[in-house]
Amino acid sequence: MATTTQQAGRLVALDRIRVPENVRALDEAHVEALAGSIKLQGMLVPLVVREGTDGFELVAGFHRIAAARSLGLAEVPVVVRDVDTEDADRAVENITRKQLNPYEEAKAVRAMLDRPLTVDGAAQALGWPKARVTARVKLLELPERAQQLIADAMIPLSAVDQLRAIGTVAPKLLDAVIAYLDDGNAWAAERLTREPGWVLDAALTHASDSQVFAAYMHSASPHEITDLRLGKKTDQLYAEAEKLHRQLDRYAYGPPPVRFTEQDVDQARAAGVLIEFERGRPIIVDRPLYRELVKEAIKRTHAELQGKAAAAGEKKATRRNKRAADPVSIAKHERDAQLRELTDQAPGPNLDLGVSLIHHLAAVEPDDLDVARFFVDALLGGDHDKSPYTQTGERIARLAAGGVRLLIGDLRTDVTKTRKDGSRGRLRYDYGDHRDPQAAIAWLWKFIDGAKTAGESRDQFTTWSAPSLTSSLMPPRLPNKPGVSLGRRLRPASSTTRSPTRRSRSRGSTRTGRTG
Repeated sequence: MATTTQQAGRLVALDRIRVPENVRALDEAHVEALAGSIKLQGMLVPLVVREGTDGFELVAGFHRIAAARSLGLAEVPVVVRDVDTEDADRAVENITRKQLNPYEEAKAVRAMLDRPLTVDGAAQALGWPKARVTARVKLLELPERAQQLIADAMIPLSAVDQLRAIGTVAPKLLDAVIAYLDDGNAWAAERLTREPGWVLDAALTHASDSQVFAAYMHSASPHEITDLRLGKKTDQLYAEAEKLHRQLDRYAYGPPPVRFTEQDVDQARAAGVLIEFERGRPIIVDRPLYRELVKEAIKRTHAELQGKAAAAGEKKATRRNKRAADPVSIAKHERDAQLRELTDQAPGPNLDLGVSLIHHLAAVEPDDLDVARFFVDALLGGDHDKSPYTQTGERIARLAAGGVRLLIGDLRTDVTKTRKDGSRGRLRYDYGDHRDPQAAIAWLWKFIDGAKTAGESRDQFTTWSAPSLTSSLMPPRLPNKPGVSLGRRLRPASSTTRSPTRRSRSRGSTRTGRTG
């Protein structure tokens, strides 16, 4: 029906205009701005009203009339509209005048659809796509608290379809979800669109109503089966299924998976207790039906495992019959048995062979220089490769760094400083970096290779590898200074000409006794 104007610019007393309930709350800042504009220029846009029994009722202009009242105006200009179109006019006015939140838009669109306008007509009047108009109408199908959370942007508008899917099948479950989100868990609302099942699990965990139930129609976990208390017969079938499962798969852990079929899902769908989302697995919300479906699934799983076990037993029996009838298989089996018997008897002959090698076959000349060098090289190990991973040559590197480097004069450097008066300062020696004893290793190999007899080779090896000698000659190492002075700890022979104290004399005598 077309909108007609009975009178434009008509002045009406402000107290004769009744203000009905608005679709949205007044914006105080907007009212103050309008009041300032009206005070300077007057009300440029008339109010939209309709005639009533005792005056007029406001259709559009809630902020303008609030601004006029704040200014104390006695009369305001109005435009009178037809009664049949006042709700639609009010909705259009509210939507186009100021940006609304989705909840306010939904109430305005509902007012337009309750009058002669259709969905297409409302979309055309608002300049919206038809899908947007339909989406706003869907929002009004949710509980009032859910609508308020959407208006406050605590629940995204994209989650309306998921909430409607839950509320259509299980209103109590929807109430539990809304209560969970409203209880300081608004951060979980954004997961409704992509993971509605996760939000349902969290809501059920925090739900106070024990009658609220939901479970995935994919498989039943052992924990869920225990909580359902399916009865002694079903529990016995479940235990037998677990034994069959381990019999068929020796690496199996725990009971077999109990899965639902498409027929089970169809049965729940036909009963109207199945929630289906665009993404994710279907969810059943009826506990008694779910209990019966789990019982049937356990029976089906037990029967399947029984069939597999029987087939495996027949296959094994057939394999045994084939082996018994095959001479090659029989000969191979006997040979394997003989090899196992020889393996069990092997430890005794192996020990006898070792004793014979030691006492009769392994006779060497102890005075042979080559034999002595062989044992010395074997005990010292390979050359040092400086690798922190292989540790090759670690033994000879330790002997060279802890013994040769400290005692051989060619491997140390006199770093004594000269005082300003030309005299020498405190005696200081630099023994090189203990982490890179290549020069000491080369000297040690040269010394050992210079042996002329087997006895000399053994003595030279013993000299540098004796643990007691190297540990007693190892001076204390100061931290973080590889070339630190050791003059005060290890004095050369020339320093003995000084008059030592009793403590230093006893220390020198001890060291002399060890090195002699």
